[in-house]
Amino acid sequence: MAVTRLKRKDRRNKEMTRVRKTNLKNVNKMVYIQSPFKGTSGIVLEDQA
Repeated sequence: MAVTRLKRKDRRNKEMTRVRKTNLKNVNKMVYIQSPFKGTSGIVLEDQA
């Protein structure tokens, strides 16, 4: 009986680690776009048009 429990626990742990890895990959895939106005100081957006 203990062997069955260990196998079930092993399967559950494998599934949890697989889900955790995919979640971490998805979080790290997020693309951050730098603002084009980052370098210039004191710029007013309405004046750009």
